[in-house]
Amino acid sequence: MVVAYDYKRGEPREKLHKNQARTEGDCIDCHQCVQVCPTGIDIRNGAQQMECTNCTACIDACNSIMDLVKLPQGLIRHASENGIANGTKFGLTGRVKALSGGLLLLLAVLTGMLVSRANVEATVLRTPGQLYQKTDHGTITNLYNISVVNKTNRRYPITLRILEPAQGQISLIGTNGLKLPAQGITEGVFFAELPRKALHRTNQKIRIGLFSGGELISETSTKFLGPSQ
Repeated sequence: MVVAYDYKRGEPREKLHKNQARTEGDCIDCHQCVQVCPTGIDIRNGAQQMECTNCTACIDACNSIMDLVKLPQGLIRHASENGIANGTKFGLTGRVKALSGGLLLLLAVLTGMLVSRANVEATVLRTPGQLYQKTDHGTITNLYNISVVNKTNRRYPITLRILEPAQGQISLIGTNGLKLPAQGITEGVFFAELPRKALHRTNQKIRIGLFSGGELISETSTKFLGPSQ
């Protein structure tokens, strides 16, 4: 499909003469299609011209002239060369249906990704080179680094809590809470503390929730290192 001139309908060209029966083609040789073309080509010389940018300015100009002279639009239109030569109209072929189906599938996947995208995402990693520590009251602590990304235009004050196991608690280092700017990133360091009885393996998964105003806005998981059983 290209921007093409219907030479079957338009030829031979002839100026429009008042009060005279027309026996020529529908092209009145007004040259409006040439005047509006940004590259100065004449689309009537053939659709496959290297300079044609398919901007469709010639289609709009020609349709306007056809309306003025009371002739059907579409003398210049989107069409294939075979369609003009054989007088056939555009139809849905198997290839068009397959490509349209693939496009719809991609749009559905993109829409699903946008809808399911989290507004706030956090990454929690154990501080490299740090082992677990035992406290005086029998709990185990691990040191973590956290990075939080905000994809919204809203600022969030953030507090951290251990969701699983429920007996754990978090202590931020150097601050009482994280301030997450709009469309920004904040980072911090914290200790995760668990009682010895809550650990069932030496490398246990824990879930950490990010709360703002008492509302859970995101969660992430990481590994908690403890003593062997």
